[in-house]
Amino acid sequence: MRLCHLSISNFRGIKTLEWVIPDQQILCLIGRGDSTKSTILEALRRVFYPHWNLTFVDSDFYLCKTSVAIKVDAILSDLPDAFIDFAKFGYGLCGWNRSKNKPEPEPGGDIDKALHVQLSVESDLEPKWRVIQANEEEEVSFKTADRAFVGVSLISNFSDRDLTWASGSVLNTRESKDNNIKPLLVDIIRSAKTAIETDHKERLADLDTLAKTVQQTGASLGITESDSYQAHLDTDTVSFRHGGIALHDGVVPLRRLGLGSKRMLITGMRTEVLDSHITLLDEVESGLEPYRIARLLRYLEKDTDGKYILTTHSPVVLRELVVSNLQIVHCNHGDVHVEHAAKPPFTDTIQGKIREHAEAFLAPRIIVCEGATEVGLLRGMEEFWMNSGKHPFAYCGVALFDAKGAAKLKESAEVLRCLGYDVAVLADADEPEHFTQEHVNCLQKLGVKVIQWDDQFSLEQQVINDLPWEGITKTVSLVEENLSKEVVLQHIQEYICEKLNPDVTKWEDTPELRLAIGKAAKKSRKTRNKGWFKRQDKSHDWVNAISDYLTDESINQTPLVKKLKMMRCWIDHE
Repeated sequence: MRLCHLSISNFRGIKTLEWVIPDQQILCLIGRGDSTKSTILEALRRVFYPHWNLTFVDSDFYLCKTSVAIKVDAILSDLPDAFIDFAKFGYGLCGWNRSKNKPEPEPGGDIDKALHVQLSVESDLEPKWRVIQANEEEEVSFKTADRAFVGVSLISNFSDRDLTWASGSVLNTRESKDNNIKPLLVDIIRSAKTAIETDHKERLADLDTLAKTVQQTGASLGITESDSYQAHLDTDTVSFRHGGIALHDGVVPLRRLGLGSKRMLITGMRTEVLDSHITLLDEVESGLEPYRIARLLRYLEKDTDGKYILTTHSPVVLRELVVSNLQIVHCNHGDVHVEHAAKPPFTDTIQGKIREHAEAFLAPRIIVCEGATEVGLLRGMEEFWMNSGKHPFAYCGVALFDAKGAAKLKESAEVLRCLGYDVAVLADADEPEHFTQEHVNCLQKLGVKVIQWDDQFSLEQQVINDLPWEGITKTVSLVEENLSKEVVLQHIQEYICEKLNPDVTKWEDTPELRLAIGKAAKKSRKTRNKGWFKRQDKSHDWVNAISDYLTDESINQTPLVKKLKMMRCWIDHE
């Protein structure tokens, strides 16, 4: 069976969701925490819950509003004969249009036969499962056996049951097909009674003494006995359930395995034991090292009979999967939508960017930085802003993305925006041939916030141009600690004719000297200097060194301070 479409309303953190599910063997939901990824899996588990005793509480309703019913609708195609049979659901099938990825009232021609299943819960908290029929003439129940037949299971941190022969477990599913262990359980109980009879006098002597007292009491009350009273095993009240028989490693139950090993094993069991299934795996990386995550995903790829829907917060998982596996979940005040990561014409581009910047794709808002210098600047500014009482980037849902050059800015921001992320760009203005005004206009039309420095300046030039002079001498001194005074002086001297004093404290503030220092900080023409702050850590340290000067009133109206305030306003949704 293929799961084609999922609709959820008023369930936990989801007010509304419509998800057309791609025909992929492995689908992985990604997105920030609280984007309802786990809730989507839980809704799928419940709509195909294979037992009758499913419990709901008021907090399962969106914002606890029990006046609005919970509804979870799923559409299945590639149906088995058992569902297509007219004695079952054959008269009430709907259609699924593969070419347009949407449901149709009826099947026929190129429209596949499909089954629309709905779970609804009203304020009485009683779940009801039914098949939504095309003709709507009568309500048809989707019974426990029907739901179990679909084979949906959620593997969580509490899946020990699947390591036993308990009702509904994977092992019990195979047992019910191949043989029956009920006679074995009966024999076990009888053997226990026989064992007690063998050692009765030794083990139950104290209990038999009390039994004799009870017999005497009964006699005094006129109760006759056919034999002597004794303690014994009552086989009618003692039962070994299927769950009492579990998988062991030697004499140690496998439920004692570590969390990651246990989840891997249960996942593998479903692959090997079940003919077809839909397995839900929440936080697939839980308890697993990167090399075992990779092994598990490769293993799942080989299971052509199953479908896997995963969630993750791990960059390792993103790098191991291909872009067609990834589904990006965005939640805006309960309105949830899922974006397929493989979006033409960017599919190949997205694949490379996910492999290189996996961490950024796990956040809802992304700042695309031209290079490492901008990333380091913002990391330093984050600490500066936090010391001023602002929230950290994580609180605001913001991640940083290194585009690795002006030529890649437009493409990176465009790709992220088309995937539903909230995007800003921080760029230099010194390479207009690579990041053009046309690029800026295009991104702004898409809703991307673009922040650039003025006057065709790079970041280094803008900072050197606008800082108080004390901040500039502090900058030069910081670089001298790393490179030496002679080297720094050589870098600056390339861009200015006048002879500079080796002592930076003796320099006088002039526009020409500021321009020379800014150019040297950016790049040297003659030496191998590729820039003083072209690494994240160096740029970060620079911000720490000059942060005291950023609050100087004399630079309040400079482009540097104005642009940084614009960036902070975007971060704070202002």
